[in-house]
Amino acid sequence: MKENVFKSKIAGNIYFTATFILLFFFYGLNETLFYPPQSVHIWRQTNSLSITQNYYQYNYPLLQPEMHNQFPDDGQSGKSVGEFPIIYYFVAQLWKLFGKHEWIFKLVHVVILFLGLFSLFHVARRILKNTFWAGFVSLLLFTSPMVIYYGPNFLPDVPALSFVFMAWFFISRYYDNKKLINLWAAAILFSISMLLKITSAISFIAFGGWVFFELIFINKNERIFNFRFRHILPFLIAVLPVILWYWYAGYYNDVHKGHFSYHGIWPVWSMSKEQFLRIIDILDKIYFKELFLPYTQYLVFVIWLYLVIRIRRLIPAFRFFIIVLAIGFLVQNLLWFQVLEGHDYYMINLLVVMVCVLTIFINQLTKLKPVSRYLVYTLAVAFFMFNAITCKKRVEGRYTGWMNAPYQNYKALRTIEPLFNELGIEENDKVISIPDVSINGTLYYMNRKGYTEFGSNLSNAEGFHQRINDGAKYLILNDSTLLSREYLAPFVQKEIGRHENILIFDLK
Repeated sequence: MKENVFKSKIAGNIYFTATFILLFFFYGLNETLFYPPQSVHIWRQTNSLSITQNYYQYNYPLLQPEMHNQFPDDGQSGKSVGEFPIIYYFVAQLWKLFGKHEWIFKLVHVVILFLGLFSLFHVARRILKNTFWAGFVSLLLFTSPMVIYYGPNFLPDVPALSFVFMAWFFISRYYDNKKLINLWAAAILFSISMLLKITSAISFIAFGGWVFFELIFINKNERIFNFRFRHILPFLIAVLPVILWYWYAGYYNDVHKGHFSYHGIWPVWSMSKEQFLRIIDILDKIYFKELFLPYTQYLVFVIWLYLVIRIRRLIPAFRFFIIVLAIGFLVQNLLWFQVLEGHDYYMINLLVVMVCVLTIFINQLTKLKPVSRYLVYTLAVAFFMFNAITCKKRVEGRYTGWMNAPYQNYKALRTIEPLFNELGIEENDKVISIPDVSINGTLYYMNRKGYTEFGSNLSNAEGFHQRINDGAKYLILNDSTLLSREYLAPFVQKEIGRHENILIFDLK
């Protein structure tokens, strides 16, 4: 199927950009861009925002991030870190210029996502030599409910995936012009992606594996890259910041006793049968449908099987990636299977496997001579629209359905600042906020440092006394039914204010 619809690269870029913008408005992202953190994973969203807020408010150095929850340093600080906080630090600087607006953070993520998909579009067009199919492969990712929901919503997973696609763009440029600067750019982008999310390394490892595979097993005149040491050097250096960062993050958290993000593995073999079955049930009923339209996932799996069966017809590079990335998919799920119980976003970086499968399949498909290429285009567009419509419904459900129920108890905290000022609750006064099992959720909403049920034992009077000794001055209660708990009686004697469903008690 030779391309005869979009001859011009400029026309192709316009086609891609226009489709992205249309989908942006179709999904209602122009509205949700201005929504506060809510729905699924308030916990993880507010962790990112908490660190950003503290950079903005207290001018902390890049390598000394802090959060609202004060459980580190035996209840005396918020010093803790997870992924490399470069985006949080960058957004904080933007806030200093333009004022604190959460939509600025979301817009930064949307721009990164666009650049990532645009880079993938160019890579796919380079391989497929067809603008329509390149747009189909790249923009199909923009019909994933997880990508549409988590992409703007403060988590690092979609940006990490986007930087991987940008890295592949520069590798593609190197293939065309053989300029070494492109490999350095690709190495830097791979490094950033792994600093943001180590699970994004699947693509980096596969690329490195191919480079060494062709050096060892493929004749020189048949190699794609034929790298020498100077070509490999950028990627070797790119690994160093990743190693140093995760060492430093472990050191920083150990020193301050502030672990909130586990950097190890959660393998399938270290869990109970009951937990395994529970995760399978959750994946089947919820998360499998949130990653992509189930029919699309089934189709990609069938396509992968077809390619494996006909693997001898593929060029060596396609054979390598269709097998190695599938192995990477399996290994990552085995090593981090436990997190899928409540962390669906861990699957986002595995979408590179789907991209690979579809690109290779379409590359093979374009060699055939169907009755009508326009019939195939029409079916592809219909399939794409089916995915987009389903995606819109799934994302809307995250804001209007049961997934957003917890936010209803917390949202009043976002407008409580005037009452705090009236009561004399100052910016640096520590609070105890319950019920809240997240790390920074309610603390971020009210922008007060203090303690939640994460990192603090607030199920008995001794735990309360400990945090009062650590400096907590006020108790913020967002559920009045807790007043019936006997151990809370000594701490709810002096109510000083109410705001909707929020009760405030003086602990001094």
